[in-house]
Amino acid sequence: MCNATIDPALGSANEVRFSAGANGSRAKLWARVCQYAQERGGCINSNPALRSEPNPTDFYGEAPPIELNP
Repeated sequence: MCNATIDPALGSANEVRFSAGANGSRAKLWARVCQYAQERGGCINSNPALRSEPNPTDFYGEAPPIELNP
């Protein structure tokens, strides 16, 4: 669904290959994709014992405010 793959040979810190961007952790995959994909056919990262708790930086951040000049 999200075109990510998990390669356990890379170690838990950077074992997820995202379709775009740098490799990441299972926690980052959970924070950005899996928790939302549960209702849409599941996720390859469904075992909570294999992932750590996501850090605030694992989630997508809020967009910076935009100042509009009238």
